Amino acid sequence: MKDSILLSIIVTTHAKTEHFNTLLENILAFQSSRYELIVINDGADVVTQQFIERAAKKSDNDRVYIFDHAEPAGRGASLNEALVHVSGSLVWAPLRADRLNESLLNEAIRKFKADPAAFWILDYNLPSEPAEWVSAADEGDLPDDSCIVWNRNVIQQEQFFFNPFLDRLHGAELVYRLRESNVWYKTDPFFVVADDQSPRASHLDIQEFLFTSLRYQKDTELRKQVIGELGDLDSREQRQVTDDEFLLQARQLLRQGDAKRSLEMIEKFLKRNPDHHEGLRIKVTVLEKLRRHVEAAELKYNLQKQPKPAEEQAELELIPEQQAEKTPLPKEIQIETSVVIPTTGHGKNLLERAMVHLEKAADPSATEVIVIDNASIDDTFDYLEQLREANFLNIRVITNSSNRGFAASVNQGLDAAEGDTVLVMHNDVKLQPDTIRMLRKAVLQSERTAVAAPVVSETAVKAQSKNLDTDEPLLKTERVDSCCFMMKNEPDLRFDEEYRLCFFEIEDFCRQLKKQGRELVVVRDTVVEHQRGSTLNMLGLELSPDLKWKNRALFYKKWGNRKTLEVPDGNSHPDRFLKLGAPDNPMDPDQAWVDAVKAYLTNEVKTEITRGSWSEDELLTIVLTLLIADERELLRTMEDKLENINPDRTLLILFVYFYFQKNIFSRCAHYIDMDESGHPIFDLFRLKMLVADKEFDDAVPLLNKLLDEFPSNPELFHLAGDMYEKSGETGEAKSFFAMANQLDPYRFPSKNEAFDISL
Repeated sequence: MKDSILLSIIVTTHAKTEHFNTLLENILAFQSSRYELIVINDGADVVTQQFIERAAKKSDNDRVYIFDHAEPAGRGASLNEALVHVSGSLVWAPLRADRLNESLLNEAIRKFKADPAAFWILDYNLPSEPAEWVSAADEGDLPDDSCIVWNRNVIQQEQFFFNPFLDRLHGAELVYRLRESNVWYKTDPFFVVADDQSPRASHLDIQEFLFTSLRYQKDTELRKQVIGELGDLDSREQRQVTDDEFLLQARQLLRQGDAKRSLEMIEKFLKRNPDHHEGLRIKVTVLEKLRRHVEAAELKYNLQKQPKPAEEQAELELIPEQQAEKTPLPKEIQIETSVVIPTTGHGKNLLERAMVHLEKAADPSATEVIVIDNASIDDTFDYLEQLREANFLNIRVITNSSNRGFAASVNQGLDAAEGDTVLVMHNDVKLQPDTIRMLRKAVLQSERTAVAAPVVSETAVKAQSKNLDTDEPLLKTERVDSCCFMMKNEPDLRFDEEYRLCFFEIEDFCRQLKKQGRELVVVRDTVVEHQRGSTLNMLGLELSPDLKWKNRALFYKKWGNRKTLEVPDGNSHPDRFLKLGAPDNPMDPDQAWVDAVKAYLTNEVKTEITRGSWSEDELLTIVLTLLIADERELLRTMEDKLENINPDRTLLILFVYFYFQKNIFSRCAHYIDMDESGHPIFDLFRLKMLVADKEFDDAVPLLNKLLDEFPSNPELFHLAGDMYEKSGETGEAKSFFAMANQLDPYRFPSKNEAFDISL
């Protein structure tokens, strides 16, 4: 006979994915047989559905009950359905529980069982007066559902239900109804209550709290207060059923993070007003928040074709991958300097900080800002709209439907610039108030000077280093950091767009200038702060060293690669390989380099290499050369000698690339397991192998972990698309493939079925 159930745990798919997955796995790992788990899948996506099923199958718990909804019913309705099936005397319906501790939970359940209270509040103080409840809901001071445990034996059956009209705070609203007529206690939690555990209620949820208070409040004076609160709420939020009301509610819901309900509101509005410009703009933002970027891109294109309201006619159109006609500036504004800032991915926060400092450094009567939005996937579109409406520094925006990369973006800005000087800067740079003035003075000092750059807080360029000991106010340099520099606006000064997304484009540009006999100078008296690598890290480009290898090979091929194309003389085979050096792109080496190695590897040389006694460094040099030259037979023999050696991360990465390209996953896994650095590139390859093998139960949490670290990485979105596609969810797959294409159209070209937009 099974032990009787003490605690029924209800988990619904309304929690955030990272919390839901962790919560489900932790509960399924419980050892006690006195708990049951009821999972309500409220119309979640197929990946979540498969995660639930696989997690349940892997668990030893035979008291797991899963209920699936084809269409979402909402959390309140899902909780009420679960209550019908619970058998425990205690009920817990968490949304998250950081560091959930089973032993502490067991201790809490023993205490709860011995005390017939209606419910227990974990680590929260409840308000006393009705008005305080509304204020607490508005300020995020009420406990979320995770912090409440219910005693089903004490609460009257007709009272134990959750309000289906709420979006959140279902438990708090039930507490509000029960608190006056039942005993309850505040107690210690059995998990870590995070700082953001208590959410702020939306306007509509506050309204539901007031309705609840009105229904259950008998005191005449208090009822009058509640009615007054409702009246104030109606007045304050302009509750008349008008077009403005719908737009207002949609914006409010969006600001509160409720994009789904905002979409419902705005779609109702657009049914009556299908061509309303502001309504369509709000819908674009909502769709992007929901990561429905294909639909958002289509709407953006429609907006660009649609005639704008009279008050917006003077604004610059946002046309994919081109700039609209320039809006004439007032006569009193004569642009001297154009500031060009490319941005992409989740770059809004960086861009906002950059703009704050730019405003202090720029003269609004002589400066224009040109932002190139490379298909950002956050709120950048909306933020730039706000700047345009405020005419921030005569701003103009160029929107690309996909990420064209730094070089092409800067060229777009240069083509649009009206100033005789152009300041190019990354979105993670903070200028000093004197930066623009001093750079402009320096770049105009001589006809030969083409570029002037400041000192940079973090840089690999020696002449721009803060720590350089020099008294010279101006230093000539061979190159500058791409993060911030001013150049003359001349038609022959352009970046080579063959470098695509990033790497080596600034080196190439500086080489062009030097070839023309132009000078580059560093102004030592002004310093800018640069959050180095922030965009590269956000895009996760450290996960793709092959991009850097490819651009490096392109750079040296263009400007003269001095690498030897035959194996030089040396004291030993490793010494000769060391002198030969590795090709610029080790995963796509020049054929001449490969031919030189293969010609050198005669049968006699192969025998000497196989039988030789090599030091660790010599062995690694030999193995690296054989790997790049794809001499696999000899390579496998020499690989066996690496068992007692710990290769560095670079060699391990090359091994993983090499075997992954050949679909030899066992060797990939072997070298991944040898890594001790913890570099995320090895997690990426683990993920790629899991997706290839359709091991989605292990792939999903790893994908979520990497997306948390690299939220704009195109390869991760493409892998998510692969998972959806292999699961038969073609609609979701299209959206993720489109996002990968937006962020990197070169590696992930648009599929007709994935990004069906007519331009």
